[in-house]
Amino acid sequence: MPKSSSEGSTRTLIVDTRSAPGPRSRGVLTVIGGLETGRVLAIPPGQEVTLGRSEGCTFRFDEASVSGTHARVVRVANVNMFVDAGSTNGSFINEQRVTEAAELKDGDRVQLGSSTVMRFSLVSEEEEEALRKMYDAALRDGLTGVFNRKHMEERLAAEIAYAIRHKTDLSVVLLDVDFFKKVNDTHGHLAGDAVLKNAAEILHRCMRSEDVLARYGGEEFVVIARGIAIGPAFVFADRIRQAISGSVATYNNTPIRVTVSAGVASLACCEGRLDRTTLLQIVDARLYRAKLGGRNRVIGPG
Repeated sequence: MPKSSSEGSTRTLIVDTRSAPGPRSRGVLTVIGGLETGRVLAIPPGQEVTLGRSEGCTFRFDEASVSGTHARVVRVANVNMFVDAGSTNGSFINEQRVTEAAELKDGDRVQLGSSTVMRFSLVSEEEEEALRKMYDAALRDGLTGVFNRKHMEERLAAEIAYAIRHKTDLSVVLLDVDFFKKVNDTHGHLAGDAVLKNAAEILHRCMRSEDVLARYGGEEFVVIARGIAIGPAFVFADRIRQAISGSVATYNNTPIRVTVSAGVASLACCEGRLDRTTLLQIVDARLYRAKLGGRNRVIGPG
């Protein structure tokens, strides 16, 4: 007999499954359209997972046409069942609107709302791991392991939409390693790589789990800080600046010290033009002022 339990807004269905798994019996949904393209969502045996925009969903999609709890999927004895959870904009399998529980088959195209599209696949454990590695490689900077610029820009657009929808603060910090070319010219490019890795590690230690860190290009990093107004964001950026200036990167037993300059901006600085391009232009201009002003400093409004 199935047993169900609930905690908060996420419901879990435990099912007694007696069928032995086959070599390609792992059900996964891979995002192929919308934000986070390439993301892999595994359906655990005997458990119901929820898809939607709410914090309590098993898999969250921060997209306006996706409902709070949009749909549910449960895998029972190697059969994966999909059901729409009364969503506003509907769920679709192979372009047909879902009106009752439907079995997902290998290769099915699943759509939530207007723009979040996934492909359902039956895969082996090794194939699932390969899909995850491909997704991770598409998101990450190969040197530092932080997110790359493309993913940052996608996330920033989503975070702006979230902040507007929920009437919350959002700030961005753009940092640049001072005199980075001099590091490369003096110690070599591998030493420059060590400096960038060290900076990324310090940034990770300074951040909250909900912040997003990306390499913006060359020696520049971006931090997206959800729910933080411009004042606290300035303090946060200066704490990063101090942490990096007080650290030492090492290459071939040679200690290398660097400083960073930073610009800080929030949605409140955008004067009604609440979009990614405007926010990045403002924070980039402030970083430029920090470098013109002597480097090793943070510039915010004013």
